[in-house]
Amino acid sequence: MSNDQKLEAKYGLFTAISMVIGQVIGSGIFFKVDDVLVATQGNVLAGLLGFLIVGISVVFAGISMANYAELLPKDGGILSYVNYRFGKTASYFVGWMYMSLFYPSLTAVLFTVSGIYIAHLLAEFMNFEPTNLHYVLIGFVNLVIFFFINIFRPKSSGIFQQMTTVLKVLPLIFIASLGILSLVKGDVSQVNTFTQAGSGLQNQSFILLVAASFIPISFAFDGWYIATQISGEIKNSSKNLPKALIIGTLSVMVIYIAYYLGVVFRMSGAEIIQLKDTYITEFARKIASNSGALIMQLFIIISVLGTSNGLLLATIRVPYQFSNLEKSKKFLNLSNVDEKTKMPVNSAVFGTLLITFYLLIYYFTNTHPFFTEKNFDLSAIPILFIYLVNVALFIGLFQLFRKKTFSKNSFFRKMMTIIAVFGNILVIFGTVTSPNGLTYFVITIFFLLGGFLLMRRI
Repeated sequence: MSNDQKLEAKYGLFTAISMVIGQVIGSGIFFKVDDVLVATQGNVLAGLLGFLIVGISVVFAGISMANYAELLPKDGGILSYVNYRFGKTASYFVGWMYMSLFYPSLTAVLFTVSGIYIAHLLAEFMNFEPTNLHYVLIGFVNLVIFFFINIFRPKSSGIFQQMTTVLKVLPLIFIASLGILSLVKGDVSQVNTFTQAGSGLQNQSFILLVAASFIPISFAFDGWYIATQISGEIKNSSKNLPKALIIGTLSVMVIYIAYYLGVVFRMSGAEIIQLKDTYITEFARKIASNSGALIMQLFIIISVLGTSNGLLLATIRVPYQFSNLEKSKKFLNLSNVDEKTKMPVNSAVFGTLLITFYLLIYYFTNTHPFFTEKNFDLSAIPILFIYLVNVALFIGLFQLFRKKTFSKNSFFRKMMTIIAVFGNILVIFGTVTSPNGLTYFVITIFFLLGGFLLMRRI
């Protein structure tokens, strides 16, 4: 085995699109709607504008990122893009952040969320009260199961990704249809409409309420770029990956906004805030009694597991990609690809251990009073980081435009990139000015400084 081994191209266009849609549509939209309304103090219109602003920024980000995907159709994804545009040192630090914080922490959060919904489903039939310990233990079991599937049956993992993408979209479309039907029939109370836009302001401006919604909404939209992590394993990547980024992000924006409207037209903001993460179960119970609630829970579990699997699929490859960076110190043979499985097994084991570490950290921050009293959100830290990286990449496109690197649609590409930069800066502003926003930023800086420990001087 040698360090220049290449991963096999085994995924087609539909799998790439399902990676984009599947990584965005997951637990986020289900368990972040109540957080959006908490952030906006129950203001439904502020939440809608938040979804529109973040959604548009994500779509144009996908269009802009497609420029890099077209130029660099190889494994590495955003790491390759950063290296191409800003050099080896910049790509090293992004790779370090990916390996040490971004992917393992997000994957840990998603597997814990899978534990939340599975525990509550089991509680419907068993006499126990789900706790954070149940959530993390079930999440860990799910992590181990999907780890072995990705190592020994990677193609089965791709098939599962396609299947869950289709299944997870169905309840969202159903809920969106219910809300639209209610609006057409006039079966929407005044408290559920946007005539109450000024309610719940509590000495805070409407603009700040919209900005406050950016953190939970950004989490719900996060993950569209993860398909770039397997670009070297996508067939005809230079054409299929840009198509997947554009089609996927646009589809998600439409589905999310329709879903949000479907929910708030049938339940009041105050009711959603009170029910928290279980609001969607009660929503289904109202529509179709207990059987409907059970079916909805099963759909959500499938959705969360699909997203968790996709994140794991990327996470286990990140140490492999980091180790192959020229500025990285070589350790644990992370750059090796196993001849039998055609997978970077050492990288996968190391990535899974990091996820396990963050499972414990996430459990601690959700149970210790110091963090719970401050509403500390571990998932907000990697979201802030990736938006900073994306903005830098999009700004970096303008020099490529000046060099006429792209022969077609130059004006269109520039306009799309300008909108992407503006939209992403808005999201960063909303994140930093929110409660704990400065703390998240400081933690990000400390992690970046930690990257010097494994940096090779060449």
